[in-house]
Amino acid sequence: MEHRNNIKLSERLAMSAGMVTAGSSVADVGCDHAHTCIWLVKHGGAPKAVAMDVRPGPLSHAEANIRLYGLNEIIKTRLSDGLDALKPGETDTIIIAGMGGTLTVQILEKGLDKAKAARELILQPQSDLGMVRRFLREHGFRILEEKMCKEQGKFYTSMKAVYEEQQRESEDNFLQSVYDEFGECLLADRNEILYEVLLILKGKNQRILDKISEEGSEESIERRAFFENEKELIQTALRFYDV
Repeated sequence: MEHRNNIKLSERLAMSAGMVTAGSSVADVGCDHAHTCIWLVKHGGAPKAVAMDVRPGPLSHAEANIRLYGLNEIIKTRLSDGLDALKPGETDTIIIAGMGGTLTVQILEKGLDKAKAARELILQPQSDLGMVRRFLREHGFRILEEKMCKEQGKFYTSMKAVYEEQQRESEDNFLQSVYDEFGECLLADRNEILYEVLLILKGKNQRILDKISEEGSEESIERRAFFENEKELIQTALRFYDV
């Protein structure tokens, strides 16, 4: 049937799926309806996939969709807390998309041996991107590529990382903080969507600093130091866009 050949992903899911190396077997953590796995098998050349979720409800929806597309023998489903149900090296690619940065880091930390054994990680944290990038760097992963999209007024970032065993450090600690917070690849590419985000952050930061300047408490002095540092991070990132 025609609809079985035309599965359509949302822009943010398509962005992550498009970063998977063609022909790679995949494990999708928090698979929801298994649309990403189905798309990768049908269009990305994935020879097999494992769709995993911690909740029985979404997993049953995933199983129904997999049956609908006739992919029961290629895509397996597993009830799994993070990477618990995956064996080290079982798939080439591990996808973790649609979760907060804190949860993403917790999943990677708990299943670090499995994350290291994969050929690549495709991550799309919904928050705390700096925390995720810092974790990857400190645990020997290198981010090869980052992309951004804007969908229904929200900004999404996807990153592809590989394990290289050694921690990469910049000679400039402050610049490393900028890279961790905003993405070295995105800044090097002068990503237009990141530029839009940086301008929004700059405006918010300045409004907060203006409000704090009207206060005089000890707490406000500490808060001002935090937001002054944030301001410097944003300004440094914006300099990448200077012509």
